[in-house]
Amino acid sequence: MLKSVVFTSLLLCSFALHGQNENVSLPLSPYSTFYAELISTLSKSFNAESPKEETHEPDAAWKNWLLVENYTFGKNRGDLPMIADLDALHPYFRDQVAMLIAVCKTKGIELAVVESYRTHSKQNEYKAMGKNYTRSVGGKSKHQYGLAVDVVPMINSVAQWENAKLWRKIGVIGEQLGFRWGGRWRSLYDPGHFEWTGGLSSYNLSLGQWPVIPKVPNYPCIEEDLSQLTKYWKALEIEQSSITRKEIASSKMN
Repeated sequence: MLKSVVFTSLLLCSFALHGQNENVSLPLSPYSTFYAELISTLSKSFNAESPKEETHEPDAAWKNWLLVENYTFGKNRGDLPMIADLDALHPYFRDQVAMLIAVCKTKGIELAVVESYRTHSKQNEYKAMGKNYTRSVGGKSKHQYGLAVDVVPMINSVAQWENAKLWRKIGVIGEQLGFRWGGRWRSLYDPGHFEWTGGLSSYNLSLGQWPVIPKVPNYPCIEEDLSQLTKYWKALEIEQSSITRKEIASSKMN
């Protein structure tokens, strides 16, 4: 029915266009050469295949997040890949981390993002690697809520993990932005770690609470953003837990 309406409308338009020129006489038969060509063109358009839609699914944006493999920054970080994409972070925290990187750059310090969001499976992998990596199991780290990030300064593309002077400069900048800096921790010194929770503990976060965002800048769609982000995190959890199960099954077989 819709095709007939469109077809009829186009024919009427064509009559109107021909009628605008007084020197052009309208054909007596609708199947003159002009209309035969019009009908042929319309028929082809109706029978033509619809253009293929992009395979990219709106709810699968997490599949395009930047991943970092083990030893990329010169340290053993486990077998599961690390998510090193700022888009995987809480929107407000993400923008503050971007500010940290930008400010450091103005001071001649290049920062690389080692890890942003971290799945429960990845957290548990670190836990199994020993106390030098973490003392928190999955769900107890701020990384599982997109409110923590690990960075490292780079010089000539080489990670500077042991440059205490450089870390102090970075740490001070981070603290000025309101971050809690792992370089202040007496137990498990972690200078590359920065987090922000607005005063909430991991327990509060596990209950579904989110930190209150400062009024400036404003984030009018924060609830919607966090809802979508949580879906992405769940998808990542499923993927990495699946990898973990396969690795365990493979090790048992060997």
